Amino acid sequence: MLTVSVAVFNPNPEIFNNFLRSLKTYTPEMTQLLIFDNGSDSKEFVDIVKKYFNDSTTDNKVKLKITHNNKNIGFGRAHNQNLSFANNKFFAVLNDDIEFFENWASPMIKILDENQKVAQVGPKKNVFNTLKGDKIGQWEDTEEPEYCEAVCFIMQTSLAKKYHLFDEIYQYGYFEDMDLSLRLRKDGYSIRNADINWQHHRGTTTIRMIAENFDLPGYYILNEYNFKKRWNAYVMKGRFGRTIVIKRAGDLEDVFLLTPVIEALREKEPDSVILLMTKTPESVQGCHDIDGYAGYNNPVPCDVLFDLDYSYEKDFRKHIVDAYSEITNVITRKKSGTLYIEKNDMEYVDNLLKDIHLPVALDFSDAPDGKRWKRQNYVELGRKIKQAGFSIITVGKTSEQTADYLDADLSLINVLSYQQTALTIAKSKLFIGTDGLLAHFAQSTRTPSIILYGCTLPEYVADISLSSLFPIVSPVACKGCRHRYAAGTIVACPRNFACMEVIKPDDVFEAFKEITARLNIAP
Repeated sequence: MLTVSVAVFNPNPEIFNNFLRSLKTYTPEMTQLLIFDNGSDSKEFVDIVKKYFNDSTTDNKVKLKITHNNKNIGFGRAHNQNLSFANNKFFAVLNDDIEFFENWASPMIKILDENQKVAQVGPKKNVFNTLKGDKIGQWEDTEEPEYCEAVCFIMQTSLAKKYHLFDEIYQYGYFEDMDLSLRLRKDGYSIRNADINWQHHRGTTTIRMIAENFDLPGYYILNEYNFKKRWNAYVMKGRFGRTIVIKRAGDLEDVFLLTPVIEALREKEPDSVILLMTKTPESVQGCHDIDGYAGYNNPVPCDVLFDLDYSYEKDFRKHIVDAYSEITNVITRKKSGTLYIEKNDMEYVDNLLKDIHLPVALDFSDAPDGKRWKRQNYVELGRKIKQAGFSIITVGKTSEQTADYLDADLSLINVLSYQQTALTIAKSKLFIGTDGLLAHFAQSTRTPSIILYGCTLPEYVADISLSSLFPIVSPVACKGCRHRYAAGTIVACPRNFACMEVIKPDDVFEAFKEITARLNIAP
């Protein structure tokens, strides 16, 4: 009924003797014992084996096979070799440094017999059985272990052969048992345990191998990398999908426009883990479809890396979201980003704006050449809007120092987080700014917005399907020069960015009056 597989390497005579004695005493189900010798220096351990299991004894029902190898091929490969000789219904993997104090196999076999979807059964105590926590491999008091530590478990021989037992990518030891259990569980099998009385003299094999100058720390690192590369999604979030890394340095607004792509990717692969590698994670703070962040250019074990740096910059003649979608192979539902907000931010902003009548938000953020509208233009425009009976809120983050003075009803420049700024925009009657992060916030919240465009054009960077978007595009003939280059990250302008200069405050104010009238927004 039961085949027992043991791999040995210079076993401790006393511990090995106790193991075999207890194995013989408490394993009446065993009819085959397979021992693989991983190149032990001495064969004296064979005498201990023959003391308990001797084929010449007529009353010995256990068929013994010892395979001697001239070098150490590792734990997993040794048991795989033994599996090829297994001829019973059940197959047990045991360490040579354990000891039983009662019948241990029958309760495990009973569980396997009662439920064909149970793939492995191991001891409930004195083992590692969970992958939760910072350290891979810990013990948890549970009836549903995440894996069976390979010091002691039983499974059906046919299933062990179907899954080829241990993957030999894991050299010598470490992680091969976790990998086997996860492969089984990914395919719908479960893992169980039995509360048996036994003991594991942990670490004795490791001590022997280190004494033989095996670089176990090095193999541990290698095996851990291979394990995480395959199972990082499970280690991080308990999922059996892929680990996907999306890399995008970019400006804040470029990273914010990843959200429709990330949402589409999550819908396509709900069981995967999505990590964002970026220099500006603050623009997508709170996005629940992102499972974590990776340091920019730091190595991360993953199944796939979507490198979106230069995805848009290599050909500006397509929408930035389309450029992202093409590389990630997803179909997005929109071309505007998604804002993720917290309740406490909502309460904070509500309290700030509670006494502001007809607020209009003006963007005082820093902006690169080709998108920058002079601060004095905003000041002049703001004064006109105030004279028309509206309240002015200034928002954004800037390093600019200016003597220009606008008597804003509420100045929030360099005061709010990005999410709080977006909420302020959302609660305003109108937003006015240039192509940038705050303009995308206005689109994501469907806030009526006047956006000024010079070197960029709205059809490539905005969601022009939105009725809330009112673009003002510079009238210069060379407008949209950003989209005429096939590579690069900067705009080389021979006119010193005259495109933004020709947009005057009076032009924007006239558009403001027309839009507020159309939307029936009046003092």
